[in-house]
Amino acid sequence: MHDHGDDQDAFDTLFTASFPTVVRAISFVVGDRRVAEEIAQDAFVHLLRHWGRVSRYERPDLWVRRVALQDAMRERRRTWRRPLAEASAAVPETVLQSGESRLEVLAAVQSLAPKQRAIVVLFYFEDRPMDEIASIVGCSVSTGWSQLHTARKRLARVLAEEVMDDVS
Repeated sequence: MHDHGDDQDAFDTLFTASFPTVVRAISFVVGDRRVAEEIAQDAFVHLLRHWGRVSRYERPDLWVRRVALQDAMRERRRTWRRPLAEASAAVPETVLQSGESRLEVLAAVQSLAPKQRAIVVLFYFEDRPMDEIASIVGCSVSTGWSQLHTARKRLARVLAEEVMDDVS
């Protein structure tokens, strides 16, 4: 016999462990923590509705992250172009090149297409392997690498233009 209390405990444990990191990842993608919290909450409500099935998956945390990221990538609100200071504080030191500020890097990431933005966040900010990223974003591993390559070229171009603007 399946105990509903155990199901609720497992969901609560997953929610407690995963919600903050899902919000953080979505914040990088959408550029607004409040919107990211709404998207993450919606994804966890969706998870709860499908918990009977998803709880049997090897990684239910990846399932909810995929749902949240797909919602974030579909969302096109203009409010995401708000000042990036809050989110920039969480940009890892390892992502920065000499002379770049966290704000410049985050603004450059915000300029990427939504899927590229998600891949960059998961790869660089969360240090996830590409097979996991491809599963979360919903693409093949080779497409993930290709999108990352294209995103890196765009980021290099955007950041170089910002540096040139600062110099002139």
